Amino acid sequence: MRSARLTATLFGVGALGLLAIMSAWDENPRGQAAPPTVRALRGDVAVSIVEPGALHAARSITLASEIRSNRAKIVSLQPDGSWVEPDDVVLRFDPTPFEEERLKALGEVRDAEAATVRAEQERKLQIAKSEEALESARHAVRLAELNLESFEKGTGALNVREAEVRAADVNAELRRARDDLADMERMLREGFVSAEEVDRQRGRIENLGRQNGLQGDRLRTAREIHYPRDLERSRNQLEEAEDSVARAEGVLYYTREYYRAVRESAARKEESTREALRQVDEQLAKTEIRSPIAGFLILQDIPLENGKRRPQVGDSVWSGVPIATVPDLSQMQVTAFVREVDLHRVRVGLPANVSIEAYPDLRLEGRIGHIGSLAEDIADSPWKFFPVTLTLAKSDDRLRPGMSARVEFELSRATDVVRAPSDAVFRRGDRRVVYVRHGSSVAEHEVIVGLANETHVEIRAGLSAGEELLLEAPTGSVPFEPLPEPRA
Repeated sequence: MRSARLTATLFGVGALGLLAIMSAWDENPRGQAAPPTVRALRGDVAVSIVEPGALHAARSITLASEIRSNRAKIVSLQPDGSWVEPDDVVLRFDPTPFEEERLKALGEVRDAEAATVRAEQERKLQIAKSEEALESARHAVRLAELNLESFEKGTGALNVREAEVRAADVNAELRRARDDLADMERMLREGFVSAEEVDRQRGRIENLGRQNGLQGDRLRTAREIHYPRDLERSRNQLEEAEDSVARAEGVLYYTREYYRAVRESAARKEESTREALRQVDEQLAKTEIRSPIAGFLILQDIPLENGKRRPQVGDSVWSGVPIATVPDLSQMQVTAFVREVDLHRVRVGLPANVSIEAYPDLRLEGRIGHIGSLAEDIADSPWKFFPVTLTLAKSDDRLRPGMSARVEFELSRATDVVRAPSDAVFRRGDRRVVYVRHGSSVAEHEVIVGLANETHVEIRAGLSAGEELLLEAPTGSVPFEPLPEPRA
């Protein structure tokens, strides 16, 4: 709108000047034309540069195959330029090889699950056997301990005690028999017993003597041979039982560890088969590519054996190769090219007005978001240009990527100031002057200028609004016709 107002102003000024010239010519039949004049008015002076540009989306979603290698064979594809909604299927790849792989992977998962169950059952069985063997060994230890205690405090000690009692009884009976023999020998001398009775007593003493020796030998055997031997045997049985417990505990430990490893191996195998199935499912899911946003589908050239072209049904594409893009039309940008000589005049954040060639009535506001760091050559131009990217403050449903745009960068603006046409300001050495008409006379006024563009100059001092200015420097006495006063 600012450029439209500026054009209207210049047109008005030119029309007034033309009327003045024609009027002066009509009043001077001798051919001496009055110099054209124009009035100084109040208004805005804006300094800007205008460059062509092109629209593009600030963000574009790239669609590519995520299937490993080049196994993605296109079986259906949306036409180039078609409108897609979010989650619409843009293209499909042939799912047949992945469905076959899925059946195979599913069978391997089931086999691995069965192997895991078998490993767990075998683990429980072997651990139960080992625990049973350990319990049996511990029971044997308890029996050996009881046997040892029974022998030390019962059977063994009792056997020795019985041998001691028997030996003591025989020895006591032998002493009594000897005392009886002494009495009988005295009585034999006194004639109270016969010699035969004495001889029988002596034979009995001999027999008791033999029994006493035998019981003594038995006592020594019980004390020195049988008891130590049987005691050592009981202790050895206890040690062997304790060793059996230790071995059973070791067997149980290693059984648990071994079958834990077997079970974990089976579980890892099962998990690996599940992971393989998950990957196949992922590949199968990737046989459909959906649009994440709404927009126009733009097919990209893909590399083929004989060059590049747009993808078609039947093509096999490699993973990661862009197949299509969907620009996000909710946020649009314009890339313009600024001449190298003007680069110092623009900066990030500078506002700009954007007009679209396809829609002359559409005016948009933008702001510089990025200035390129590398110069570019443009055909048939002696200048070097730098790309400048602007982000539009708002989008419009009519905007499409690739549309031509006209970008006006407003560098500075003086608002509501006295301004004069550029042709009415003249240089006199280091001074700037204007020629002001007062009636039929002309006076030279030195002025202080401010902002200037291709059409107008800001007058900061030396001139008032409404004064009439010559558009040509005076060369002599010439007639003047008054301009109409500016309307309020």
